[in-house]
Amino acid sequence: MNKELAEERCNELIKKIEEDITNASKIKNEIRKRRIDTPKKEEITISKSNEYEEIETEEIEDEYEEEVSFFLDNYRKIRDDFEDIELYSILPSRKHNEYKRILIRLQLESIKEIKEINDLIIEENLKDKDLEEYNLLIDKEKRKINCLKKLLKEEVIEEDNDINNNIILVPTLSGNIRIIDELEHIPEDYYDGFKELINSIIDGTFKNVKSFKNNIKLQGLSEVKLFKIRIVFTRLSSNTYALITAFIKKSDNDKLYKESLISKVNDYHQIEKQLKVLIEDKEFLEENNKQVEYLLNLLSKEENIKEYIKDDIND
Repeated sequence: MNKELAEERCNELIKKIEEDITNASKIKNEIRKRRIDTPKKEEITISKSNEYEEIETEEIEDEYEEEVSFFLDNYRKIRDDFEDIELYSILPSRKHNEYKRILIRLQLESIKEIKEINDLIIEENLKDKDLEEYNLLIDKEKRKINCLKKLLKEEVIEEDNDINNNIILVPTLSGNIRIIDELEHIPEDYYDGFKELINSIIDGTFKNVKSFKNNIKLQGLSEVKLFKIRIVFTRLSSNTYALITAFIKKSDNDKLYKESLISKVNDYHQIEKQLKVLIEDKEFLEENNKQVEYLLNLLSKEENIKEYIKDDIND
């Protein structure tokens, strides 16, 4: 395709997706406005409520960007010769409230990447082997876009409707399961929340997920969170996640909290390579399953807890 035509097509695609995102945002704002519409006699109450409308919207958008960042990281790192199933495994579950919006955002990322590559080809006037290499990168992004389009049209269902990620409970250097030790010393009032967070990793919804960006010692790690409670985890393989630590977070600026988290992460890094080998070991997985069952029972006050089924791990 002519380079100018290719650039024009990319710009059209970017404009279309940006319009879709803008329209989605307008619809959400309209819904919010309708929710606070009340009779005139309550006009004073509405006025007070609207003072916080802009702040609330900004907070929602910030949380959305944090979640997108988690999926974007894995999306960018996917290998060049990826299989479709590998791409599906790093996407949010269809149960996720922002499922379609996140897929549109990822598609936009690929389109922008294609545009940047085309700009570079034109600017550097690349030819032969260099041009071939960049065309392969463009083909990779196009494949990603096509996969996302299929999902958005619901042409691909497969296991995505029933995601069942595997979780590995990271041991301490002395061999104890850290997250179990921690939760056994946390008030039971928080157990329902911790169970919800763990289940969100298992079912692929990743509750309020956030990737660590501002501290080099925590890069590559993420957390799921609810009010005050956190679970820090990382991805070991396509559908396997390691749970590193669980805790109650009292302050964003708590120096002791940061030092404690970095210490636990450093311990994890010492055994990370070993864990990536052990997730292929049947005996290790059987023992891990027992610990997971114990953990979910610990967090459940009901007789019928969420069933955790763990078959062979597919890397």
